Amino acid sequence: MAIVEIHPQPIFGRFAGGIALDLHTTSSTPVGHNAYGHMQFDTLRPPIAELLYQLKYHADKDAASSIVDTAVEFLQERRGKFDLIVPVPPSTARAVQPVLVLAEGIGAALKVPVISCVTTTGRRHSSRV
Repeated sequence: MAIVEIHPQPIFGRFAGGIALDLHTTSSTPVGHNAYGHMQFDTLRPPIAELLYQLKYHADKDAASSIVDTAVEFLQERRGKFDLIVPVPPSTARAVQPVLVLAEGIGAALKVPVISCVTTTGRRHSSRV
């Protein structure tokens, strides 16, 4: 598959450091309500984010190849900085679990073990009283 253009973004949290390959959404404009009364949007995404959207919401396994190829190219020069991949556990049950498909694909291409040792994503904070 094809490698797509990315714009790596630093991410911060309770970890040493992280990088997202690009933004999730470039813009999202409301276009009106659908027949069920739900607001619809015209959403623009960077190429890698559109591939992820297709994989996640349309189970498009072909999209995974381009994401994996792009991630592998990005990670190749950083290969000495990590020795395993720990995927974030899925928060929603899906027929195709994107995070696992991508982790396994990247791990196989880089010859890095993928360890699914985390089973929950942490406490969800609620604004409900």
